[in-house]
Amino acid sequence: MALEIIPLGGTGEIGKNLNLLRCNGQALIVDCGVSFPGEDLPGVDLVVPDPEYLLAVREEIQGILLTHGHEDHVGALPYLLPRLGELPLYGTPLTLALIEQKLRERRIPATLHPVKPAVPFQVGKFGVEPIRVTHSIPDCVGYAIRTDEGIVVFTGDFKFDHTPVDGERTDFNHLARLGDEGVLLLLSDCTNAERPGWTPSESTVSDAYYTLFANARGRILITTFASNIHRLQQAIDMAQLYGRKVAVLGRRMEQNVEIAWQKGYLRIEPSTLISAKQLDDYPHERILVLTTGSQGEPLSALSQIAADEYPRLKIAPGDTVILSATPIPGNESLVWRTVNRLIRLGAKVYHDGIAPVHVSGHASQEELKLMISLLKPRYLAPIHGEPRHQAAYFELARQMGYTDDRMFLLENGSVLRIENGKAELGEKVPAGRLLIEEGVEGGVPEAIIRDRRHIAQEGILIALITVRAQTGDLIDDPQFILRGFEWQNEIQPELARAAVQETLGKMTPAEISDWDNIREELTMVLRRFCRKHLSRRPMVVVVVTEV
Repeated sequence: MALEIIPLGGTGEIGKNLNLLRCNGQALIVDCGVSFPGEDLPGVDLVVPDPEYLLAVREEIQGILLTHGHEDHVGALPYLLPRLGELPLYGTPLTLALIEQKLRERRIPATLHPVKPAVPFQVGKFGVEPIRVTHSIPDCVGYAIRTDEGIVVFTGDFKFDHTPVDGERTDFNHLARLGDEGVLLLLSDCTNAERPGWTPSESTVSDAYYTLFANARGRILITTFASNIHRLQQAIDMAQLYGRKVAVLGRRMEQNVEIAWQKGYLRIEPSTLISAKQLDDYPHERILVLTTGSQGEPLSALSQIAADEYPRLKIAPGDTVILSATPIPGNESLVWRTVNRLIRLGAKVYHDGIAPVHVSGHASQEELKLMISLLKPRYLAPIHGEPRHQAAYFELARQMGYTDDRMFLLENGSVLRIENGKAELGEKVPAGRLLIEEGVEGGVPEAIIRDRRHIAQEGILIALITVRAQTGDLIDDPQFILRGFEWQNEIQPELARAAVQETLGKMTPAEISDWDNIREELTMVLRRFCRKHLSRRPMVVVVVTEV
């Protein structure tokens, strides 16, 4: 059987990364992440890859390899593992510790296998070698997977950071050895393929923090992703340098800080940490608050603070707020709403548009080219990026002498088949999305989301119809409830009632006795009425009551 690479999430898009590798009757999953909904998905909490195809090949799957602990690479595990059944999870200690907490909360059993960079291990027929890479969280790895067809390398999220916060640099020797041995296929992060040059080191954020801490006279609040341990470390280092106590707000960030501290990935003096209840025990100039809410999430601690609804912390003039993250596409309006609210409350707000308080964790053009040079793969397929990023990556590869027959544009559901050294695209497989809403079993159907968008844009009209059981005659005038719009004059509701009465008057006794028929006919009549008289297309719901 040929080697098949099948991205089921995160390719042609940002987020919900999940890739499937199949060869000779066995398969491996690489990463299992979520993405976060934009305003086009009202009410949805998370988006995860649809497991339909995974269920179809479930008996082949030997385990799940995790590259690092960010949500877009591990966040879907609590939602997909119960459907797939227990599968062994492989990852570095911090990655497994972060996911173990999530699984324990939901009482999901899991077998966890810690891995070490450069120490090979076996999963079924596959030989796997974790490769140390640098990103914005400790304990990141890529994977070299040995198959019957050759070596496949997944870079994971990476950049070449020569001065990482934790001192753990990319293992260039390992990459070079693999390149000398011969790599069949490179599946590379391409998120920053449009950016020339090199991505700055994560440690450069400390320089910006140093200046802002030196000039701040009130409390400092820093928000970033809860899993960005390197960023949190730099903030804590500055707090300790300037004699500030550190409070952590937001459940997920509290958990991550505790896990990273206990596992030795965060260095904190015990006397530095205080609880939210202790914030008023210290002068404002001695407080640093680390908080969730970098994406403007409505229920996050920072959003509640910005809305002046957080009971333990009220923004005061002189407070400094640092947004040490960039908005995920689709979240921009939520982020800027939070920023504007904070400014109205008197805070000074800094973001990467006006101060260097954030650097990307992804490789820019020169780093992407260096990865190709080190591994010297026969074939290239960029993942973890949108089509524009993939196109930019191909252009870089062409500059390095790669021809189009050695590069493959993949999207979710694509099947890249390699057999006897020859690669080609096969027939696509199902690769949709599952919309997760707390309290809704099995996900939210797309039809429900369409209804929500329809109601949000056009409103809803509910018609209450009361008829006599024996004859079907109207007992009372139809009543209308409007939400999201209103009648434009007093005549329109009367015209709508007349349209309903006329429709019922034309129906035969047999038609009137069929309630489903009444609802269907009146729904069409009221839709036409709204288009003609109101220039709207509201959702129409007809409620028939028989007495």
